[in-house]
Amino acid sequence: MAGVRKTSGTGAAPGVVYDLAGARQRVAPPAGGDRADTAGITPQARARARAIEAVEEASEVRAERVRALREQIQNGTYNPDPAEIARKLVERGF
Repeated sequence: MAGVRKTSGTGAAPGVVYDLAGARQRVAPPAGGDRADTAGITPQARARARAIEAVEEASEVRAERVRALREQIQNGTYNPDPAEIARKLVERGF
């Protein structure tokens, strides 16, 4: 491997020691004083949390109804009432 030179792993000159503690002290604080880091929750995250909470609080009666309807659909015995479907659509504004 002619022409390949070894280098130090850090890129620093041999024998150089970095003063990290001193460097931290030399860094100026952010403008506006000594402010702490902050974090926020987006409106989308809040809405998602509310939705998850609502699902967790929902009763199992709904799950039983869904299970029964799925069985009817799979068996071919599900016969929805078109008038009832239309009424619900109008009620909900679709």
